Amino acid sequence: MRWAFVDAPNRVDPMGLWNWLFGKHPPRPPDPERTVEAAWVPMWQAQLVLHELLEREVPAVVSEDHTSHLRFGAREPMARIFVTEPRLAQAEAIIEEVIGHPPAHQGM
Repeated sequence: MRWAFVDAPNRVDPMGLWNWLFGKHPPRPPDPERTVEAAWVPMWQAQLVLHELLEREVPAVVSEDHTSHLRFGAREPMARIFVTEPRLAQAEAIIEEVIGHPPAHQGM
């Protein structure tokens, strides 16, 4: 079926539905109530990074990632560091300063 009446007032735009489902959403402002993953680091580095984040008054939490061994995603115990959305850029800069390279993200 071909969409012949594209300029009609009650038109159906198939790309509008596609964009609504799969992307092209307007960016939303950072939500101070939402936490996001700032880094996925080895467990021994997580405590060093957490201490530095708290010293610079960036609230953060650490969560041990026990499933990284089951998925063969890491060779050692890993941890995920979470911060609030407005502090993400600041936290990533501090983490990069502490560990020496940009932080990895698990993204799950």
